[in-house]
Amino acid sequence: MSLKKLEGILSALVTPLTKEYELDEEKLRAHVDFQIENGIRGIVMMGGTGEYAALTTAQRKRAVEVAIEAAQKRVPVIAGVLEPGFGECAAACKAFQECGADALLVLTPYYLSPSQEGILDYFQRIDQMVDIPIVLYNIPYRTAVNMLPETVEKIAGTTKHVIGIKECSPNLGQNIELIKRAGEHISILSGEEFLAVSVMAAGAAGGIIATTNVFPQVWVKLYELTKSGNTKEAHDMLKDYLPVFQALFKEANPGPIKYAMRRLGLNGGYACTPIPEEPTEATRMLIEKVLSEKDLL
Repeated sequence: MSLKKLEGILSALVTPLTKEYELDEEKLRAHVDFQIENGIRGIVMMGGTGEYAALTTAQRKRAVEVAIEAAQKRVPVIAGVLEPGFGECAAACKAFQECGADALLVLTPYYLSPSQEGILDYFQRIDQMVDIPIVLYNIPYRTAVNMLPETVEKIAGTTKHVIGIKECSPNLGQNIELIKRAGEHISILSGEEFLAVSVMAAGAAGGIIATTNVFPQVWVKLYELTKSGNTKEAHDMLKDYLPVFQALFKEANPGPIKYAMRRLGLNGGYACTPIPEEPTEATRMLIEKVLSEKDLL
């Protein structure tokens, strides 16, 4: 699949696991089908929602392979690389390229607290080591590293393979500046449920969203409304689903999302420790309440 541009809603997919923390390949295949059949424009494996940090290198690789097999080129499959440093990041990028991923989602390096110049150098070097599209991943409240819009602009202008960014800054102003600086060169994709409609209305190409695991059709509709100029209707719909989305992030992601998926008969499986097998009783009751209010239970 020749991938030059990303747009629409892509799903930050959960990785279905058994209670013994083994990959449930059957559930993963079924979940990929469910996402594509409901209008999702891309599958993003091994992000935070996919529990990258919890899995072995072999499990990550196999999950990406299974997703590629299940997608059958209907939509691109993007492999997340959430490593803190250059060596393991480069190795993972090469491994996912070799197993047939359509693109890579590469997280900003963390722990070392790099400068903006260091981040620029890092992505330039990764770009030189692969021959596959790259989507940058900025999520400062997880990494304590914020890749600024001017840095993204420089990366977009000095690399061959960078085609987009998953932007998870909770700062709407930063999102708008990012669109202004880099939106004509790469696909700006919101990663924040509560900002996504506003960011898409400001010109973002789409989103990479976690709650699509439960509500793919809702997010496809939000995207279509926003891009057709019906922003008030989109914001009203977002407000309507706000209690649901809040409940699905009540505890560490993807614990509540996987619980909701199990209650709805979807193929999420279980989360890996340190995320509990079941959310707290209070969170379970809240999820039951919001799902019942949507006539889903």
